[in-house]
Amino acid sequence: MPGSTESVDYQEILRALGYFIQQQHMTEVTITEFDRGWIIAGLTYKTTGMGFIRVPIDFIVSQDELRTLVTEMREQRRDDQPKRGWFR
Repeated sequence: MPGSTESVDYQEILRALGYFIQQQHMTEVTITEFDRGWIIAGLTYKTTGMGFIRVPIDFIVSQDELRTLVTEMREQRRDDQPKRGWFR
């Protein structure tokens, strides 16, 4: 990420974006990277008098916002928590 003193790999970036997507209750998501951040577009739900409807929603997440989210996720992660991955 430009201007970052600490390197963040795509695995952590996508994990943080996935966490953000879950917080927004999004489905059918498209993630696009550009020089200043990420565009996240998808569907979410909205309550109505008769139930729920699906509505389109999109966000622009700046590199600084993403860096903050990655840092928060690192701090929440316990040191004794086992690492998960495809290769062990």
